[in-house]
Amino acid sequence: MSRLIAPLGLIALVALVACSPSPDARTDAPPPATDLVLETIMTHALADTFALDALRELCDVVGPRLAGSEGMRRAHAWAERRLREAGADTIWREPVTVPRWERGVEWARLVHPYEAPLTMLGLGLSVGTGGVLEAEVLAVRDWDELEARRDEVPGKIVVFDPPWRSYGYNVDYRSNAASRAAAHGAVAALIRPAGFGQNTPHTGVMRYADDHPRIPAASLTEEGAARLHRLSDRGLRPRVALSMEARVLEDGPCANVIGELRGRERPEEIVLIAGHLDAWDTGDGAHDDGAGCVIMLAALETLDDLGLRPRRTIRVVLYTSEEYGGQGGRSYAERHAGAIDRHVLALESDAGCYAPAGFSVRADSTAIARLAPYAAPLARLGADSVYAGWAGVDIGPLVERGVLGVGHRVHNDGYFALHHGPADVFEAVDPEDLAANVATVAAFVYAVADSPATLPIPEAD
Repeated sequence: MSRLIAPLGLIALVALVACSPSPDARTDAPPPATDLVLETIMTHALADTFALDALRELCDVVGPRLAGSEGMRRAHAWAERRLREAGADTIWREPVTVPRWERGVEWARLVHPYEAPLTMLGLGLSVGTGGVLEAEVLAVRDWDELEARRDEVPGKIVVFDPPWRSYGYNVDYRSNAASRAAAHGAVAALIRPAGFGQNTPHTGVMRYADDHPRIPAASLTEEGAARLHRLSDRGLRPRVALSMEARVLEDGPCANVIGELRGRERPEEIVLIAGHLDAWDTGDGAHDDGAGCVIMLAALETLDDLGLRPRRTIRVVLYTSEEYGGQGGRSYAERHAGAIDRHVLALESDAGCYAPAGFSVRADSTAIARLAPYAAPLARLGADSVYAGWAGVDIGPLVERGVLGVGHRVHNDGYFALHHGPADVFEAVDPEDLAANVATVAAFVYAVADSPATLPIPEAD
C-alpha cells in the first residue's frame, strides 16, 4: 500500500471524520464534511499505483481465467492476497458450481472458390467438430432470411451476417444461431461477431435448445462474415473447412472471492461493490472485467491508506462465471437471502475502463434524485451524472430482491472493438482512466457508506 498523503492532510482528515454528525442525526443529504473528505480521497487515488500494479499482475501472471479452470484458481489466490493488501478485515471464498468448457485448438479455412484462412473464435460452451468438418456455406442476413431459405439449410454451414445495431441485438445471434440453424438441418453455425473492428473475432457464451441437435458454433470477424456473404450472393457456393477441439465438461467447483472493510458504527449494513473475476481466454480480460475488479480492490485500499472507516461495512465481491451466465451472482443472492435487507446498495463495474461518466441506477426518479448528491462532488472527474439505467449482471439477483442497484459507467464508445476478443489486453487500459475510476468509486462508495442518512434510499411517500 502507498501512503501518499502528507501528515497535515491526515490530521485534517481525522478532524473532519471526527466532526461528522452522530449516527442519530439522520438526513437525506451527505454529511457536511463529505465534500472535503472526498477531495482527499480523489487526490490520493489519482496518484496511487495499487490498481495499475494489480491489473498488470492479473493479466501477466495469473493469465487466462475461465470459470472452473486452473487459471481461475490462480485468480482466487491473487484476489485473496490483493484483498489482504487492500486492508480488508475479513476475506473468504464462497463455493459456486459453474459450467466448464475447454477451447482446444481451432481453425477455419475457405476452401472454395479459392483457399484462404478465416480468423475465428469458438463460442463458449460450443461442442467441437470431432475432426475436420467441411461443407458449403449458406449466408443469411437475419432470422427472417433463415426462415425464408430453410429448405436450403440441410447439410450446410450457416453464416449469420446481421448488421451491427447494438450489443443486445447482435448477442441474440451469438446465443441462438446454432440451435436455430440446427433446427433446419445445418451442420455448423458461424456468426458475425457481437463486436467490431479490424478483422477481429469476438467470442462469448452461446446456448443450445434442448429440442435440437448440438452443432459447433464460432465467431468469424466482421470482415470474414461479409466476404462469405458476398461470395454466396455471387452464386459461387463457398465451402469452409472448420476444426474445433472444444469440449463441454461436467459442471464443477469454483468460487466467489469476498472481502470487507467492517463499518465502525453500523457494521450490519452492507454497501456491496463488485466486478467479475472470470474472463474469456482470448486476451487478458483487462477491460472485461479485470479493471472492474481492481477498481473495487483499489477503492478499498484507498480508504485503508487514509485511515477512513465508514459507518457501514463495504463488502467487495469478485464474482465468478459472469461470462457463462451469471452463476456467481445468483449463488451469492441465494446464499445471502436471509440478509438481503442488510444490503443497502450494490454497485458493479463491468463496462470497460475508460474515462468515468457517473452512475446508472435501477430505480425510480425519486430515488435517483436522492442518490445524486453523493455523486455531486465527483464533478472534477466528470463522474457526477446519476441517471436511470442498467446496474449489472452479477448484482441483478440482488436488485430483483429489492437492493438498490448502481452501475459504474464510463465513456466506452470503443469498448466493443475489443470486448471478448484478443485485443482486450493490459496495454489497452489507460492508466489515467484506471486511476480516475478508482477515485470515482472510492469517493462515491465512501460517501454512501459513511452517510448518516437512512439507507436504502427511501421511496417517495
